[in-house]
Amino acid sequence: MQRRTELSVSRRRGRIRLLVCLVLFAFGVIVIRLFRIQVVEHASYLELADRQHTHTTIVDPRRGRIFDRNGYLLAGNKPMVTFEVYWPATPASQRSLVDTLVTRLSGFATASSPVEEFSANQILARNVPLARAMQVIDSGLPLGVNWRVSSARTYTLGDEGAVVLGRWSPDFCEGLEMTMNHLLKGEPGQKTVERSAFPGLQLPVLDGDRQMPRDGTDLMLTIDARFQSVVQEELHRAVELSGAVWGAAVIIDPASGEVLAMGSYPVRSENGCLAMNHCVSGYHEPGSTFKIVTLAACLEEGLVQPSDTFDCSRGQIAVADRIISDCHRFGLLSVADIVAYSSNVGIVRMVSLLDDTLMYHYCRRFGFGTRTGIELPSESEGILRRPEQWSGISLASLAIGQEVAVTPIQLACAFSAVANGGMLMRPRLILASRDEDSWRRWADLPAARAIDASTAALIRDIRALSVETGTGTTAAVPGVSIAGKTGTAERLAQGDDEYLSAFVGMFPADRPELVIAVVIDGPDYEYRFGSALAAPTFASISRQVLSIEPALAMSEETVCPGGMLASASGAGDR
Repeated sequence: MQRRTELSVSRRRGRIRLLVCLVLFAFGVIVIRLFRIQVVEHASYLELADRQHTHTTIVDPRRGRIFDRNGYLLAGNKPMVTFEVYWPATPASQRSLVDTLVTRLSGFATASSPVEEFSANQILARNVPLARAMQVIDSGLPLGVNWRVSSARTYTLGDEGAVVLGRWSPDFCEGLEMTMNHLLKGEPGQKTVERSAFPGLQLPVLDGDRQMPRDGTDLMLTIDARFQSVVQEELHRAVELSGAVWGAAVIIDPASGEVLAMGSYPVRSENGCLAMNHCVSGYHEPGSTFKIVTLAACLEEGLVQPSDTFDCSRGQIAVADRIISDCHRFGLLSVADIVAYSSNVGIVRMVSLLDDTLMYHYCRRFGFGTRTGIELPSESEGILRRPEQWSGISLASLAIGQEVAVTPIQLACAFSAVANGGMLMRPRLILASRDEDSWRRWADLPAARAIDASTAALIRDIRALSVETGTGTTAAVPGVSIAGKTGTAERLAQGDDEYLSAFVGMFPADRPELVIAVVIDGPDYEYRFGSALAAPTFASISRQVLSIEPALAMSEETVCPGGMLASASGAGDR
């Protein structure tokens, strides 16, 4: 019997209706889905599409530049190029070209060839000089490789200015670059870009979010680049010649507290990082340079006059359980001669006229035992114990520069108080900042009176005698009168053969324009005295400074020819 395979009309119609229903159902689902995408969730999908095709990039600001007081650029910005690859836009056939690019940029590459892909956007090289980068770009880049121009910090004085300026890079910050970073860094901007249909290209979104960067503030320092180079070169020579551990020197305008030069050598440690700036960090015994405090206190309190005499004939004096000696037996010495010949016995006899509290008071009045507030990191306050912590020998030890530790910037400021008529100035490195197209001078820092102007004048006269006939004759400079004091500190904590050589001087002696402090630590034995190393270094620095600015030897106000700002006028009695 033959089997019927043909469907009946009713069953055929039923299947057609079922198929139509299924098609209509599917169409309805699609319509509903499209309605949900196009209407209900339109905004969210549009945002998703924007995120996939556009992204926000940071626009770096220009870092503020740093100038010296004469407008010489000390720290600037040089255009550099960064190369990066967007891997999704780089076809497999061009991956080898990326490796070739990295090889061509050796020395600047942040990846090694063959490049290991670890993110969608990957930096291949940075800080490529613009001229070198343009040669690579003009020869053609692989698909997906982009480049952008940024800037790298440049320093015109190199290591000669690093002691003050420090260094800045995206990875670290030192020195003045660190303390003034809040002004120098500026504020970054941003812009929205869209990835083009052409791999590797980006197009700005004109109606996208855009914020212009705010460039960093330009700064003008009190530093004179010419003096800075002289100081750093002379310290280098002195330290290498004497076999010393380190050397430091400061040139300061006593009328304003403006630091014209600050040198420290060595500049770098063995690992290549900046070494300690010994002008402000660390501390050392001041030796006989500290005798200025005893002299000032006794004169200010009316306890002695320059012509008063003290018996130093024995060449030694007993204090508590210790004997303090002179290098020579001087006999009967006047106050002026005690300072000129740096008699320890004489200065101990003078300080015995003071009580502990009064001596401590004058130490603080000259700024010892406290930070100066100069605009550099890691400043030390030195060591100055309170009188209740003193022993029976402490007053005498303090008078000759022992049981106390100071920094070269503190010494320079103390001698500046003598130079300017008795006012202790706060040292400063920032002279002005650029406000749009003009320079805005920063306000003068407050000063405090340390001693009377008449006392300061007496001390200058006595200090001039030290250079004319006393221990500081090696600091003399032909054609200009020098007032100053040598210092030799024996570093007992380091061994009997460790010394520190120091000299602090000012010129011209009657109306000083500059104060220069020189401190050199750990020289060879034959250079241990202040007169043998620090004083000649002072003289050499002074001669070169005067050859640059001869008017400093005779003018009434510090001359700063050709500068973008004139020097500050005197803040205290001169």
